[in-house]
Amino acid sequence: MMKNQKKVNPVKKTVATKSKKAVAPKKKVAVASKAVKKTAVKKPVVKKTTAKPVKAAKAKVAAPKKQSAAPVTILGSVLTTVKRSKNGISIAKIKEKTGLEQRQLSNALYKLLKNGKVALKERGVYIASITG
Repeated sequence: MMKNQKKVNPVKKTVATKSKKAVAPKKKVAVASKAVKKTAVKKPVVKKTTAKPVKAAKAKVAAPKKQSAAPVTILGSVLTTVKRSKNGISIAKIKEKTGLEQRQLSNALYKLLKNGKVALKERGVYIASITG
C-alpha cells in the first residue's frame, strides 16, 4: 500500500431484524350501532280524584258590587286628579299624585286641553273645565 492511502474497513452488511416493541393492545371503541335500545319514557301518573258532592249553599243576597266605569288610563287618572282639586292644581302636584313621568303627564294634559276637559287657570296650573 501506499503511504497516502488509508486502510478502509470493509462495511458489514447487517440484516435489519424486527425488533420486538411493546405494542399496546388495541382498545375497543364503543361504536354506535343501528340497533339502539329504546328506553321506555314513563308518563307521569295522574291520580284521578273523585268529585266531592257540593253542598247546597244557603241563599245569600250579596250587595251588588260597584263596577268600575273603565280601566284606569293615564288620561283618566290625570283628569280625576284635576277634578278633585278645587282651586286648580300644578303640574308638580299632578305628577306627585299620579306617579307619571314628565313626558306622559305633558302629553295627557295636552290631549285633555285639546278635548276641552281641562283648562289653564294660569301658567302651570290646571282646573277642570266647566263644560267637560
